[in-house]
Amino acid sequence: MKIVLIYAKSQTLKQSVEGTYASGETRGEYSRDEIYPPLGIATLAARLRSIGGYDVELFDDSLDDVEEIVAAMHAADVVGISSLTPNAKRARELGLIARNECGKPTILGGPHPTTNPEYFLDAGAADICVQGEGDLTLPEILEHLDDRDAWKDIQGITFLGDDGNLVATPRRPLIKKMDEVPWPAYELYDMRRYFETMVTPGVPVMTSRGCPFSCTFCDAEMTPRQYRAMSAQNTVDLMEALIERYNPPQLFLFDDLFTIQRKRVIEVCKEIVRRNLSFEWTCESRVDTVDFELLRWMRKAGCVKVYYGLESGSPNVLLTMKKDVTPEKILRGAKLNRMVGMYFKFFILYGFPSDTEEDYALTEELVAKCRSNAISVSILAPIPGTEVYEQIKHELLGDVTETEFHYWHHTEMWKHPRFSHDELVAARKRLIERHARARNGWKSWLSRKWERLLAVVQHPVLLADFVDIHRRKRLHQKRIALDWGTTLSRDPLRLQIPTVKLETHEVR
Repeated sequence: MKIVLIYAKSQTLKQSVEGTYASGETRGEYSRDEIYPPLGIATLAARLRSIGGYDVELFDDSLDDVEEIVAAMHAADVVGISSLTPNAKRARELGLIARNECGKPTILGGPHPTTNPEYFLDAGAADICVQGEGDLTLPEILEHLDDRDAWKDIQGITFLGDDGNLVATPRRPLIKKMDEVPWPAYELYDMRRYFETMVTPGVPVMTSRGCPFSCTFCDAEMTPRQYRAMSAQNTVDLMEALIERYNPPQLFLFDDLFTIQRKRVIEVCKEIVRRNLSFEWTCESRVDTVDFELLRWMRKAGCVKVYYGLESGSPNVLLTMKKDVTPEKILRGAKLNRMVGMYFKFFILYGFPSDTEEDYALTEELVAKCRSNAISVSILAPIPGTEVYEQIKHELLGDVTETEFHYWHHTEMWKHPRFSHDELVAARKRLIERHARARNGWKSWLSRKWERLLAVVQHPVLLADFVDIHRRKRLHQKRIALDWGTTLSRDPLRLQIPTVKLETHEVR
């Protein structure tokens, strides 16, 4: 059976990304727009191939031409489409092409089909929508695709019954043992095409699924607040295999929250060091899930950047968001990163329903004190299926699903009770400028050097770490020099810091 799996990408967003990259200098400000090989459909492909009897092709709507995608649909027996909410409109369009023009059975999966299957089914863009993880569901659907009577016994799907009404089966339990999930079929992608679009060429990796926290703006229906992770051994096996196969300058860990299991993360780092693997990697974290020893091992094992979801510096907003973190914890976490010399970036969310001018002032003050290497400031995009969406859906300017938006940019989607959209954009700009003033200049540089010196005095082990880190960095640079020497002639981390104009001069 020939299966075509497609990652849908809004063509409006695709054009926006292309324009951003073409401008060159502003590219870094939108680094989260980078195009990565989709891991979801690659993991499903690996599962089908491990079963046998399936010929699987992968297409990424971010890169591949629609003519090529449609031709593949015509040649396929079954079409599968993955969709995030910003790409739902495009996924529906591709689903209609697959079913109506190509006459193929069509299966939709991903976050939006999980929370809003009716969006696709009522439009005739899908035969079946998968709810949650599709690792075990997709093979079962394919096995019984021609037997509609059997669909009601397949867990985790929604389809239209004979009477035209939605039929939703019970949710399938999540996979508990991540080591049983096959590694993504990276080999089905032309990885070089992805590398050529990136500020820092690298390979995405996902070593865990889920997040146990309850932030009201986060859509966690794919993995309902349940965290599961690969073993440390399997994690490093995957990392080593990718390094040997693609020789990338970096690995990007796309785990929702990599540092939630402290013991496991330290085991991963120690195993990297034990194998003498020399590569750089990045991850996402929370400031209240790190400590000195954890960050020390992460940096020693090659971690060069940590992204933290800060969201706000206001205790009231953090409480309303159900962020379960405090400004005091944020300050402590930031200091730990500076002590070990870790490059760290904050994500901040403006436009929350309870936001006030005082909240923004508190956020500016906290960001200035933390002196992170970089920040990314977004304006709230209410996603169907989230708690905050239910709170403000009566204020929406239109159907969110029909709006092509980016999570990290600013599209006006609802009317804030206290701020106009222009005022939110201005507050965002003000915060970026405040961060630039606090982060740059000789005083900040001197303060960081002094903190590092005190940290080494208090923790002499950092001196030995410093020597080992630089030894491993030289090995890393030697390893990638042949393939990437010219590409990495500029500092890739600095490229991801936006240029901020402050009166008469520019600050990076």
